Amino acid sequence: MKKKSIVLFSLLFAAALSVTACGSETVKEEKPEENSVAVTEAAEDAEETEEVTEAVSETEAVTEAEEPAADPKPLSEILAEIEKPEVKSVSLKEVGKLGDGIDHYGEFLYKKVSDEEIQCLDFKGNPLLEGKVTYVEKLGDTGLFAYYTVPENDITYGGLMEADGTVVLGTDAKVGTFEKVNERYVKAYLPEAVTTNKDEAIYFATSRQFALDVKDGDVLYTGTVKLYDTKEHKFLENTAQKFDPNYSVGSEIITFSDKDHNKIAVSADDKLIDIEGKTVVGDLITEYKDSKTTVYDKDMKKLFTTEYSLSDDSESDDFYSFYDGTNRGIIHKSGTVVIDAKYKFVSYVGDGVFSFEHDDINKKGLVSADGKELTKEEYKSFRPAGVPGYFSAKTQDDKNALIDTEGNVILSGQESSFTEDSYFSSTDGYSYFVANKKDAPLKLETSGSYFGNHLLYNSNEKAIYDLVSGDKVLEGFDKAYQAYGYIYVVNGSETTIYEAE
Repeated sequence: MKKKSIVLFSLLFAAALSVTACGSETVKEEKPEENSVAVTEAAEDAEETEEVTEAVSETEAVTEAEEPAADPKPLSEILAEIEKPEVKSVSLKEVGKLGDGIDHYGEFLYKKVSDEEIQCLDFKGNPLLEGKVTYVEKLGDTGLFAYYTVPENDITYGGLMEADGTVVLGTDAKVGTFEKVNERYVKAYLPEAVTTNKDEAIYFATSRQFALDVKDGDVLYTGTVKLYDTKEHKFLENTAQKFDPNYSVGSEIITFSDKDHNKIAVSADDKLIDIEGKTVVGDLITEYKDSKTTVYDKDMKKLFTTEYSLSDDSESDDFYSFYDGTNRGIIHKSGTVVIDAKYKFVSYVGDGVFSFEHDDINKKGLVSADGKELTKEEYKSFRPAGVPGYFSAKTQDDKNALIDTEGNVILSGQESSFTEDSYFSSTDGYSYFVANKKDAPLKLETSGSYFGNHLLYNSNEKAIYDLVSGDKVLEGFDKAYQAYGYIYVVNGSETTIYEAE
């Protein structure tokens, strides 16, 4: 059982209700830093996909005569479709004031009612749902917040709302708890009955603040788990199961295994896809016949035919790695080969740039979507730097470098890796990369708190900085904090609410 929690909040922070899912893990929210183990596992996964694709029976394949494939998209059009990374400063717009007696916890505001009771508030300090909300949590980067109300018949139900308090899913849907899968989908756990059977439970509730497994006194629930689409604001009913599935989610196709280990595929518009004799590779469906792979979309429309086997590049919906029997390259979802098969391993990093390696998994370089190698093959790993248009690279001496999408080394020899919310050097105070002043970092005496939108709050200096320009956005206040994605600035008895735009 894996840990996930909601809290029935109290002013003493002593009574916590942890709701924990029972079952397999979901898709990871963030890509872990690449290392030799991760690369090896990824390569092995790719080879397994190839073996499965080649094992499909030829007698089950659809003949090419049934439907002609579309023409491959020209490389120039593919390159033009790659979004150009852009870093922009934001302005802070005042949207209100808070009244007295309001405090914050995590991502929400509350007001003390008594020593044993609090009232959850919206971003302007008004009671949420007539004061019935007991806890609020942010659901990753979905843009939504899960809220939970007072228990009904010993079951706590939750709903979903936007940052401004607009409810998009009410508690009448009878969801017990939610878990983020990616930026679009969340798991919804719908309890139906209490059970003592740990194996049939979809989650459990506990009064312990931290819980990794069921113990005496915890309450287990049977029920249904299914996906909720935060973009279309609807449940995908064809994903519903009586256990906690491991959903693999693309932008167009969701796959999972049922309790009998049958692979199920569901489209984003909640239609079952017949994949018998076929293999789902990301948002593509492949079928092997006569030494060729035919590729379809979610509606089984033929896209292209290739002599190569394809593997899912989980970090991109548009690009897939392919294998020619010796090396790997990158193919676009339209069937156009953008990077020839000349690497032992190649994977998407971001902004139209890929990481490649030959025989040594600890020596990697960067190559762009037009096949141009941007760096030498001399780095241990690459990952997005948090600031659009840059990558954080681990060098052979375990230092960190900052590299742009053209392969230019902006900074090197740093002790810390580059993210929006972490400093990259601690030898001379705390230094933060400033996008428009690449050679002039923002140096502070203490670390700051990242407020999103390239804004950094430093409590020591009582200031909020813009990490695009390096300038102060606000200063001269007592303290600042965030809730619901808004910024709250306290000056004396007055609290001003700001929205980034």
